[in-house]
Amino acid sequence: MNNTVLGLALLVATTQFAHADTFEPISPEQVPSGMTYSVTQPPVEDPRLLAGKHVAILASHGVEESEITFPYRYLTDRGAQVDILVPEWTPTGVTAVQFLKPTLWVKATGTFKQGMTQSYDLMVLTGGAWNAQVVRTDNDALELIKAHYGAGRPLAAICAGTAVLINAGIAKDHLMTGSPVFATDLANAGAHYVDQSLVISQNLATSRSPNDLPDFVTGLRRLLGK
Repeated sequence: MNNTVLGLALLVATTQFAHADTFEPISPEQVPSGMTYSVTQPPVEDPRLLAGKHVAILASHGVEESEITFPYRYLTDRGAQVDILVPEWTPTGVTAVQFLKPTLWVKATGTFKQGMTQSYDLMVLTGGAWNAQVVRTDNDALELIKAHYGAGRPLAAICAGTAVLINAGIAKDHLMTGSPVFATDLANAGAHYVDQSLVISQNLATSRSPNDLPDFVTGLRRLLGK
């Protein structure tokens, strides 16, 4: 072995040893789940309250678990038909998370593009940082949201989902809330940001975080005229 080859071998060995102290495999159980949220579903007084209503919930991988399961359960427990729409590149479903920790596989009803063939009574934009970044840059999702809202039908967004409204060109001139992380971005997009659990501006409802879910679903009900 010449000196060059020996030097390279020692360099690789040293580098691998150093990296072994820095990077380690991780199991799902080690992934942090973020804050603990304590929210309770409102009692179901009328299981047919929302019968005949057709709602779309938009989501991608990284959707915050409570921000998709809580409104889904609220709506379906009251008789609404709820479609879960996802990107074209993951048509069977998406992974829900608690902060960074994967928790649930969410089965999809269809894709954003397929949602264009439907007429929904309400569209819901979910949170989760990674989820929102994917949805707000998905052309099919933006086209679907713009068409829905442009037709005068109501729209709701919670937490990071409110950032999608910026890319869809909907935030401007609305009184709204959302994740405080996006307060400056929403204001720069022309929205009038307020720190409240629920804000309804015309036919747009917004909330800040999973802690606001009980108020958020009340907003969904109001948007559906109930």
